[in-house]
Amino acid sequence: MDLKYLTKEGSWEKNPPDLQAEVLQGKRGRLLVTIYRAGGAGLHPTVLLSHGFPGIEKNFDLAQALRRIGFHVVLYHYSGSWGSDGAYAYAHNLEDADTLLEFIETNTTYGFDRERLFVAGHSVGGFVTAQLLAAHPELKAAVLLAPCDLGGVMGFADDTEPKRLLDIFEGGPIWLNGTSPAALYEEVFANQASYRIGALLERFGKRPVYCLGAVQDECCPPAAHCLPWVEELKKMGGTVVYEALDTDHSFSDTRLQMIEKTAKFLAEQAQKAE
Repeated sequence: MDLKYLTKEGSWEKNPPDLQAEVLQGKRGRLLVTIYRAGGAGLHPTVLLSHGFPGIEKNFDLAQALRRIGFHVVLYHYSGSWGSDGAYAYAHNLEDADTLLEFIETNTTYGFDRERLFVAGHSVGGFVTAQLLAAHPELKAAVLLAPCDLGGVMGFADDTEPKRLLDIFEGGPIWLNGTSPAALYEEVFANQASYRIGALLERFGKRPVYCLGAVQDECCPPAAHCLPWVEELKKMGGTVVYEALDTDHSFSDTRLQMIEKTAKFLAEQAQKAE
């Protein structure tokens, strides 16, 4: 893969890549933001990258790789996590993501290309990504990495998946502010209809979606969190590609493959949108 093929020729030396920090004002106070700026002059296709719950894996390596091929990448920490103000909740994740997208769409300093905006997310970040794509028709495409279909698994007749969710919630609040496993479970239960990825598919339209599952995923197994809505989207005539790597939820031993597949998909979509 040509590491500069999205960058204008001859502009790299005068406009080297850099790293910027921002503190945005969200609905609950400060939101901590990191911006990986690609080298090269002019506007750059931009990816809003959402991490999972509780955000131990932040996918900085993916951000670095996307920057190398010409994307600006914007990462952030949800309210109540990793220094951002307020209480953690999934509804707050969605509001925080909207705040970030508004920042990207209105900022004139960093060179975000508003005509080539993309969203990507891992785990619960995949849930956030799906919600963003459904709510914002200006977004060109989305990548969901081992996504967590919070609402979808609550509707399973077998209680295995809801129990799995609760077990995950048990391990999260030590890293988070203003929440508890019971509060998180109650939020998902109360909002399971709107938190289903399957409920969003009509609003995806024909925009391309790439979903990468993990065969050994014990947190969000693809059979429960990916395949139901992927198959439904295919039947609706949506534009979706599903693949899976033989690895765990964090793609621990297949990071390079995950990065290459994600970068290839996003680069193709960025070039189509030129």
